[in-house]
Amino acid sequence: MKTLHKLTALLIILTIGCKSNSDNEIPSHKHKTEVQGHRGDRGNLPENTIEGFLSALHKGVDVIELDVVITKDHKVVVSHEPNMSSLYMSKPSGDPILKSEENSYNLYQMTYDSIKYFDSGSRENINFPDQQKLKTFKPLLSDVFSTIENEIKEKRLPLVKYNIELKSDKKDYGIYQPHPEDFVSLVMQVVHDSQLENQINIQSFDPVLLNIVHKWHPLIEIAYLVSNAGIQKNLRLLNFKPQIYSPNFKLLKTQKIVDSIKSLHMKVIPWTVNNEEDIEQMVRLHVDGIITDYPERVLKALQ
Repeated sequence: MKTLHKLTALLIILTIGCKSNSDNEIPSHKHKTEVQGHRGDRGNLPENTIEGFLSALHKGVDVIELDVVITKDHKVVVSHEPNMSSLYMSKPSGDPILKSEENSYNLYQMTYDSIKYFDSGSRENINFPDQQKLKTFKPLLSDVFSTIENEIKEKRLPLVKYNIELKSDKKDYGIYQPHPEDFVSLVMQVVHDSQLENQINIQSFDPVLLNIVHKWHPLIEIAYLVSNAGIQKNLRLLNFKPQIYSPNFKLLKTQKIVDSIKSLHMKVIPWTVNNEEDIEQMVRLHVDGIITDYPERVLKALQ
């Protein structure tokens, strides 16, 4: 397995290194603040679905943000939870997943051939009352890439980037997820096979995993997700400086805080900013990007 990790990493470095300068300059909407569709277009369509990603693309986001987990048969699936959430998931029979049943549907112990029959969009999501209901499913990361890239090509749309969160927590290693080395290898193999090395960044709350990404793939852009204050304290958990510092937006209380992050030569991209007043405040603070469930609100604020 270690040989496979090293080979994948070498191939990705060679692929990025061989790109011409023009290839590296990805055409985008070039908003003054980068607009990232959180889990696609979650405020309006089921999260982490191809339908939601297409909606975000057509609204004009710069970046599609999504989450990935690993299945029993080593497939990279787009899902925020490592199990079937009782908030919005339904069984193949149509019955809702109950809270008491969530952990019985551990995606790391299920094959994708079974996962794909669970419905992730027909039920009402109480947290997003305007979300359109439709029958859909958790897609493979490879299928998201191919669908979005084909849509861009066919409709001649500007390219987008992909902000890929690896859902990882030390307490879940070997239970709800593979160990970080295997997790990184499986995800980066999909990225390499899709030839999208120059259009992605990897993000995670797990510093152990991010250290591995940086060690094996030093040319890949990395975003460090944080939910706690203390910039230097957070950074000490990494053995490198990430290109992007991605805090809960509530931690960015003043311009001084934003400027202190930028002074370390990191971009500031907060999550998850939905309220119009909060969006306007982030724009005033000159953050580099905004992750939002409502891309149309951020796009309007940037007009």
